[in-house]
Amino acid sequence: MNQVQPIEGITPAALWNTVIVLLGLCAVVVLVYKVIEIARKEHERKETKAKLNGKDLTDEIADKVMDKLAPRLEKIEEKLSADKERLDSHERRLNQNESDLDRIGQNTEKILDAMDGLLMHFISGNDTEMLKQVKKDLDHYKNSKVSA
Repeated sequence: MNQVQPIEGITPAALWNTVIVLLGLCAVVVLVYKVIEIARKEHERKETKAKLNGKDLTDEIADKVMDKLAPRLEKIEEKLSADKERLDSHERRLNQNESDLDRIGQNTEKILDAMDGLLMHFISGNDTEMLKQVKKDLDHYKNSKVSA
């Protein structure tokens, strides 16, 4: 069988010194890595700050959000404008219909007055003064509508 031969000249103190040196080297490597990482982060922070040109990060975020929302907001504005025009058109037509209905109501009232006069003439048989007055009222009403 193969026996392990002791290494001559290595003392336990030398072995401990080697382990301590290796741990020290590892600590130096970790320290160098951390310094490089801190320097890289500082460099990235400076680049980000330079890109922002002194702007606040929230301003930058708001600008990007507005850039994305602007086309949508324009479409919404166009739709609102079209809807407002349509509502205004409907309102004008409703107002016109209301005035037409008022005019029709007035005309109907005058027709009823005239029919009332005719009925009274047929009932009494000789109330021509009332018919003359109804005719005069109708003529006045027609003339006021034509001139209006």
